[in-house]
Amino acid sequence: MTLWEERIINAFTVRYYASASGAERAAAASTPGKERGFLRIRSAAIFPDFENTPPDERESYLEAAESLEERQLLSLVWVKRRKGEALSSLICRDAALLFELAGRPAPQSIVRSARKAALAAAASFTAVSPESGFFAFLGEKISPADAQRGLDEQAVTDLASLCRALENSEKITIRAFSISIFSDSKRIEQLTAIFNPVFIRAKKQKLHIPDFISLVDRSFPETLIAGKIIFLFKTTGGTGESAPLINARGGILGLPLSTILTINSITPFTPDDFPKKTEAPTALMIENKETFYALSEGGLFDGIEYNCCLYTGGHPNRAVGSLVKILAASGFRFYHAGDLDPDGILILQELRETAAKTVTPVRMDGDTFDRYYPWSRKLEASSIKRLALVREELKAVPELEGLMQRIQETGRGVEQEIIDYRN
Repeated sequence: MTLWEERIINAFTVRYYASASGAERAAAASTPGKERGFLRIRSAAIFPDFENTPPDERESYLEAAESLEERQLLSLVWVKRRKGEALSSLICRDAALLFELAGRPAPQSIVRSARKAALAAAASFTAVSPESGFFAFLGEKISPADAQRGLDEQAVTDLASLCRALENSEKITIRAFSISIFSDSKRIEQLTAIFNPVFIRAKKQKLHIPDFISLVDRSFPETLIAGKIIFLFKTTGGTGESAPLINARGGILGLPLSTILTINSITPFTPDDFPKKTEAPTALMIENKETFYALSEGGLFDGIEYNCCLYTGGHPNRAVGSLVKILAASGFRFYHAGDLDPDGILILQELRETAAKTVTPVRMDGDTFDRYYPWSRKLEASSIKRLALVREELKAVPELEGLMQRIQETGRGVEQEIIDYRN
């Protein structure tokens, strides 16, 4: 096979999966006799510089196209009045022959064997198990596009093995777990990537799937919190409360998501010889880490004594979001101090939606912006456009309304680290 024949065949195999008729091919993939189809590619997409290339190279390309036409793979459409000299487009007549010449298994064949393996896996689980329903779904919905990503018979078999192993898995690192099942430290990650689009389709059908995403999640979200507060934890059974953790000195604590998920509620810590306050406790959320460390050592800002300070680290991760929800359920009122720019406002908006409560901005207003304007930074136009994402209810907050107006007028933003919160 010549170099140009290989290039033409490769162009069609790549285009095959992305073609408009891909859905039709997927539907016909398991039906013998329905594998023939037509796929058109403009000649310029295969050989974009044809007219400016030396004659020998043009001739090699045309000969390769004509050779593939003789082998019943292609139909050629020539430029008007230039037959034999310039091609307009090439049409693939037989997908099965295309992959045979490419030396690769035909997607239809891969799909059929993968679907068969999925149905066999469905039968291997109990009829009422969620896994049985998922693999039955898989046995009907695997497409050529899935096959291109590596979803083949072996992948289905490995996924079934992983499902069985998950039923009895103990706490273990993901790579060690992968080696114990497949003798391959990366196989579980590969399976997650291969099957993720199918998982999404299955979820839309409200089918249960094993939680593979969290299985391979190595982000380990965490956050920081400071303040004189008491953490009350869930019992092992998930109900009631176990022994509390009392942060009597108000020091900074680092909490990973796994620990946060065991917290039942949070309350202010008040020594027995101090009068109990009747008003709702307060939490100051802080965007920047340097500012968090500076403020969490105090506690009194703008005339408000906050019960705790929470570091959000910019847009809140899952640990921050989970802790905010616990604080909200525990009756805390929320305040937030962040950058005086579009993202700072959008972070406040995210926190407000997470808490499902009012979040009062702290020093996020036009007056503070003007005070620190000499040290402000120029914003990109794309950043300023993000103000359009701010919801109407937040735009109605007087402090933020004035701040957004100043950002739009000046095209600048103020970073939180330069703000002095002591006064």
